[in-house]
Amino acid sequence: MRRGSFHGTGGTLLGMQIVNVCLTILTLGAYHFWAKAKIRRYLFSQTAFAGDRFVYHGTGKELYQGFLKAMLVFGIPYFSLGAAHSFLALPQAVDVLLQAMAALVLFLYVPVAIVNARRYRCTRTSWRGIRFSFRGRTADFLKLYFKGWLFTLLTLGTYYPYFQTERQAFLHSHTYFGNQRFQFTGHGSGLMVPFAVTLFTTYAVLCLCGLALALQLTNAGLTLLLIPFVLGPVWVWLLGQKQKYYWDHTTFGKARFSSSITWQKLFGLYLGNLALLLLTLGWAWPWVTVRNARFFTGTLSLQGVTDLDRVLQDTTETSVTGEGLSNLLDTGFDMD
Repeated sequence: MRRGSFHGTGGTLLGMQIVNVCLTILTLGAYHFWAKAKIRRYLFSQTAFAGDRFVYHGTGKELYQGFLKAMLVFGIPYFSLGAAHSFLALPQAVDVLLQAMAALVLFLYVPVAIVNARRYRCTRTSWRGIRFSFRGRTADFLKLYFKGWLFTLLTLGTYYPYFQTERQAFLHSHTYFGNQRFQFTGHGSGLMVPFAVTLFTTYAVLCLCGLALALQLTNAGLTLLLIPFVLGPVWVWLLGQKQKYYWDHTTFGKARFSSSITWQKLFGLYLGNLALLLLTLGWAWPWVTVRNARFFTGTLSLQGVTDLDRVLQDTTETSVTGEGLSNLLDTGFDMD
């Protein structure tokens, strides 16, 4: 069994962050992309699997160029459509149409960013000298994304776990390490019960709070405490169920990944992170980042027989525009 581990420290990350913030301010924000690449390089270099560490090969110049391309190709059309009513005296019907077009453009941009940012990040990540790659087609993911949200709306949300699982299956099954492909065997039905329980509990708590406030019951405001103290743990439970299910159904060759994550541990992690950030007014961010990295890598293992030494390098070129779009829309970076 091969396990993951993280060896970074919050103090080192804090020193890097202070320097990055100072340089970003001095350069009026331009250094942000180099700072992001530097932080990623450190986090990846401190992340190990089966005793060997990852390497991030991306550069600040690539992120900066990608952002400029994304602004030119995607950002300008969106902001132009969204802000047209502020500069032009347009009929209401035209204004509504432009706003709808801006919303549609944003809706389409997000899946494009997800696919192409993942493609870039995979090709810039290596382990044992061999790089990852992502070979999913943007057009195929757009179809999946549109169908998923359409069916989710038509079924009043009940299709959502199937949509999320199909999304995860697409991302995992089109990811390669060298010339070997990852596989995903999960199905939306595996998450239907946790999702239904969470959704029912959410509706019940919100209805109870709304009813108590509408009837102006004594201490009705106290019912609002049900939201953080009941819905918080319930949604963390769902998140833990999802992450464990996704990893437990991801394979590489004849080996299968396994996650030991539990909702109790995950809730404790988030609660501790929140306390650290509040008590330090945000200065504990480096330690929160380290806590997250150590937690998620430490709960992951690869079980079964697979000869990682026989994996061969398979070079795939990629554009950095998707990474720039990910920065533009702030879709984030999750190692899923």
